Amino acid sequence: MTLELDQKLAHHDFCFDGLAPWPSSVLSLREVEKDPAGRCCVACGANLLLLILHWNKWVSHRTEHVTFRDDRSVVRRVTAEFQVPDGAPVFTADDGQNYRLVPLSMMRRKTAVNFTLRDEKGCSVVQPRLRQNQAITESLLLACADAVLASAATDPAAAAAASPAARRHIARFIHHVVSGDQSTLAAAYASLKEGAVEKAEPAVLYLADQHLFRTFLDRLADNYVLWVLIPVDGPRRRVLTFCCDEPLHLRYRKSGFAGGEYKLGKELKPWHPSVWRSALGFTMTRIRFPVPAAENTDSFHFEIDAPKGVQIARASLLAGRPGPETPSFDHVQGGFPTVGLHVIEVPNGSLSRAQVGLQVVTRGWLMTSTLAAWAIFALLLTCFRFRGSLQPDSGAPALILVAVAAGVAALIAQAAAHGLAAYLLKWARALAAISAALPLIVATCAALEPVRRSHHLLHILEASIIASGIIAVILSCVCLLSWNRLRKNVPSPWEQNRDRGAGRPQPETFDAAADQHHYNRPAMRVDSAEGWRKDFEWKEAAEAELVKTLEQAPGRLSRHATGRSWM
Repeated sequence: MTLELDQKLAHHDFCFDGLAPWPSSVLSLREVEKDPAGRCCVACGANLLLLILHWNKWVSHRTEHVTFRDDRSVVRRVTAEFQVPDGAPVFTADDGQNYRLVPLSMMRRKTAVNFTLRDEKGCSVVQPRLRQNQAITESLLLACADAVLASAATDPAAAAAASPAARRHIARFIHHVVSGDQSTLAAAYASLKEGAVEKAEPAVLYLADQHLFRTFLDRLADNYVLWVLIPVDGPRRRVLTFCCDEPLHLRYRKSGFAGGEYKLGKELKPWHPSVWRSALGFTMTRIRFPVPAAENTDSFHFEIDAPKGVQIARASLLAGRPGPETPSFDHVQGGFPTVGLHVIEVPNGSLSRAQVGLQVVTRGWLMTSTLAAWAIFALLLTCFRFRGSLQPDSGAPALILVAVAAGVAALIAQAAAHGLAAYLLKWARALAAISAALPLIVATCAALEPVRRSHHLLHILEASIIASGIIAVILSCVCLLSWNRLRKNVPSPWEQNRDRGAGRPQPETFDAAADQHHYNRPAMRVDSAEGWRKDFEWKEAAEAELVKTLEQAPGRLSRHATGRSWM
């Protein structure tokens, strides 16, 4: 990456209160609508686009740590360690301090909840304002358009799209996508479709058909870049940390990746086998986390803490381009309170996801409920054996109520557990509650209607015995399955030493890994605050051509590139 610039050279004065971070002749939003490119610096956009394309060359480590806040949300804490790149534009603030502008992450275009951003000393980090962020992003897309048109200069359509009039249409379209509201964004994309009432200009349509430009356009239509300003006189090696809350959807959905496109999968009905088997505890509860930033660093680490009363039985991290390419992969199996997964050298255009299989800790509520269910079954069976003595004044109803108290105690003990632990086995908990209620039903019937006068109590007792027996068997199966899943301990392929054998063979292709580790099956999902890719047709050759064109662009970044008009 040839981005060598004078460390002391300031390329722009930083305008804290402007519509762009650099000085511009455009002073109002009305003027921006007339001349969107007037507030843009394409030279800065070209350099920043190179930084994004080469993210993994200057960001050495990135760690994402996930904890469950409750049964509705998780907290994701992201730490990025990087060397401030030489190619980052330099701004001089009004206090005389020089700052370098660098991209930290790609975030979804939505309001982040409980968002904080701090440096290694716990101090806040300077960020551009919203309108300035939009100006930077528009500059980046204009630079991308320049590079794409330059690489296809022999094409007559590209030459026509490079004319001043066509450039104005392109700049206005980009402005509508980046800076417009939802209706403006929707209208801009509608104009690209066949048969649109208001069709986009030919130059815009030509660029939209160019894969790399369309890839960046789509990503920046759905997401925004988290830009930060780093003091030039500080250390080159920096560690920044940001965190925010993300929603946890405890409903099973089909896999979001199908037909080469990644999107939100269809929600499953409660009677779907994946749903009720998980709710009963016959299978692990599978939760999937998008980790799109795995490609934005050389070394990516994902950590997750299990909530109280829950353990991680299986966890994996799969990152790579869908298809026959070899992915970067990590996998562990066993019973863990915390899991760390690691991948390296994830290429651009990858689909990156982490997946964990959770189950309730066997000891505790689950075991107590199982033993209580068997105790209730034995008590009801004893009552049936001595059904002739089951009378209101015999003391048997009181004995039965003692069994009810044992069942209720097990349920009360679960009330103190983490919300997610209580939710995971919601149907098993319902069965335990039913089991605890059965003796109460029998005792009430015995008190109101003795068996000598009616056969109704006998039928109720028989039904209760059958029901309690079935419930006890189901809860026992849940315990045995949970125990069996923890018998096998599979270490991470990154855990290496001389005493270990060859280990399990790693998947040779992305598709094989996704199928082997159940990424194609339904799962619950966490909606990442970071923006993920939706299509995966990235081509190395096209990326290399774009980088070459950007690096050879004339006047890439000079001191006098302030607000250079695109026209």
